Amino acid sequence: MILAKEVLSEDGQVLCGPGIKLTSEVISRLERSGVESIAVKGHPVEIPGEKPLKERLRELEDRFSRVMDDPVQRALMKLIAEYWVRCYKE
Repeated sequence: MILAKEVLSEDGQVLCGPGIKLTSEVISRLERSGVESIAVKGHPVEIPGEKPLKERLRELEDRFSRVMDDPVQRALMKLIAEYWVRCYKE
């Protein structure tokens, strides 16, 4: 596995940068530093209780359906959708 994002300590210090290969040594060091979660490259994993991206986007469209004639609201919906897609890919 390869880190997708930098890993920070509780005080904001960079422990590992993106692109680092996760060896058993690196994982052990992160565990000793108190790191509880990391982001790795690859396809996202479904988290129990979290809705899939497709469902979230469909619900977003439903929520904005009554204001789609307002260009500001339409732009806001587009920004939210783009943010979710970007987060899902990371």
